[in-house]
Amino acid sequence: MYIHIITITLFILLAGCTEKLEVKPDQSMTIPETVDHYQSLLDFSANMNADVPVYGEASADNYYVTDTRFSVLVLADREAYLWRDKMFPAVVGRVLDWSTQYIRVNYCNTVLAGLKGVSGEAGTAAYNNVKGSALFFRAFSFYVLAEVFCKAYDSTTATNDLGLPLRTTDDVKQIFPRASLKETYDQIFNDLYASIPLLPDIGTVKTRPSRAAAYALLSRMNLILGNYSDAKRYADSSLVIHDKLLDYNTVEDVGASPFDKFNPEVIFYATMTGTPLILPGTSGTDTALLNQFAEDDLRKILFFRPGTVPGFFSFKGSYSENPRHLFGGIATDEIYLTRAECYAREGDVDRATADLNKLLRMRWKSGKYVELTIKDPEIALRTVLAERRKQLMFRGRRFPDLRRLNKDPRFSTTVIRSVNGVLYQLPPNDPRYVLPIPEDEIIVSGIQQNER
Repeated sequence: MYIHIITITLFILLAGCTEKLEVKPDQSMTIPETVDHYQSLLDFSANMNADVPVYGEASADNYYVTDTRFSVLVLADREAYLWRDKMFPAVVGRVLDWSTQYIRVNYCNTVLAGLKGVSGEAGTAAYNNVKGSALFFRAFSFYVLAEVFCKAYDSTTATNDLGLPLRTTDDVKQIFPRASLKETYDQIFNDLYASIPLLPDIGTVKTRPSRAAAYALLSRMNLILGNYSDAKRYADSSLVIHDKLLDYNTVEDVGASPFDKFNPEVIFYATMTGTPLILPGTSGTDTALLNQFAEDDLRKILFFRPGTVPGFFSFKGSYSENPRHLFGGIATDEIYLTRAECYAREGDVDRATADLNKLLRMRWKSGKYVELTIKDPEIALRTVLAERRKQLMFRGRRFPDLRRLNKDPRFSTTVIRSVNGVLYQLPPNDPRYVLPIPEDEIIVSGIQQNER
């Protein structure tokens, strides 16, 4: 964290060049001074909307790599694929999964501090949007870090479990120790709560935060924490604002990635860090997962492309247009599935089924979908979870889902890899479900490493 903080200065300069910010005559660097200037910092999407952590997804069970492919991976990726401890050694340099989140946090802290100097504009729509956006981006950054670098949340141990270094000031030289997991989630929740009255319902562009996105992130968080009533409530709030689904019958299966990155389902656009482990063409989709897609399910065509080896299919269905940068943002399909799961867990099978049918009608060939009729809450829940895994592939959702579902013996999973005839296993609730913090961060800041 500390050794990467100074990078923010470079990004400020870049943002300043983009917006032609005024240059102080007695300084060599451009200093933001107005609400518009701070908005330009948050609109620097190459930093604010990129490099969401991907190594959680790379640790999950949606894919595999062949022995030949494994042999040419760099050491860090081989370690990651087999859940070993040296996936982020100091020699690899800056680890985007960690460092980019803190660069984004520092952007937010710079904006929040700087807005105090333009208090004359406080209360205007532009001022509120910038402040609310900074709070949302900071919450989003802390949350995606906590999903992979902290333990799965347990209310009985959260006050003692290690959380994140909660950098909430613009002092780039200050080193923060790791807060507790409870303090970490409290910070995330408080930032989101504070952002909601400031943000517009929908952003003018999908790279900007919005009230719909903040409600959706609150729904996602509460689902992960097992607060199903709150997860449903915030899903409702998000869908009231934006409930559009994309009809897959209208999507042309052309190019390396058939989906428009700003398609109607996208609420908040962000992409994950690239890694050779799960790039299209280099990794294969888990065969058992692939076989769950019915013939008339358009996802079977739009999500996968065949390789040169029979039976090898790689994923191409990201909402990012660029197959090298997987979608890591928030979309309405996820929110419908969250709400359906909450309904099923509450025994409201009719509403759970209604949400599933609304989504799946848009996924199957026209005239081929047969409406689900489910009466048993257990079957409804299992159906929702199966559809959740299929629809949200390679979005960073599977690893957090494994972590939370492993606490329930009905849904616990042992992830298995096979490399050169040797089996490697990741049992439920294993300490390796928490990724190691990059070694260079440990060396420089002295924060405590995760135990694995």
